[in-house]
Amino acid sequence: MSEIPARDPEHERATLARLERFARLTDSRFRVPFTGIRFGIGPLIGLIPGVGDFAGLVLSLYLIQQARQIGAPRSLQLRMLGNGLVDAVGGTLPVAGDVFDVFYRANNRNVTLLREHLESRVMV
Repeated sequence: MSEIPARDPEHERATLARLERFARLTDSRFRVPFTGIRFGIGPLIGLIPGVGDFAGLVLSLYLIQQARQIGAPRSLQLRMLGNGLVDAVGGTLPVAGDVFDVFYRANNRNVTLLREHLESRVMV
């Protein structure tokens, strides 16, 4: 049985801010000029044949591990893992997968889920 970590709101805020920066870098840091299309290093890494989409999943796993450390429930971790897997599997499709990677943004989705969870805990 795992021990539930003691709540430390300051640590949670700092972790969330760091993960938001991480998600932005991986999913939406750069913009295609003259468009509203944003992308991060995740889709760029995904262009590497054979290992790119796996590397993107590893980046998502880091975010999930950090969420676990600040006490995210298992159900939330599983939703986050699902987003990472959808992104990894969708990215394996030739050409369309690269476009999918730009628009799915699993890490941004996961940080949003984590932020909503932490905000709901504050209200309780």
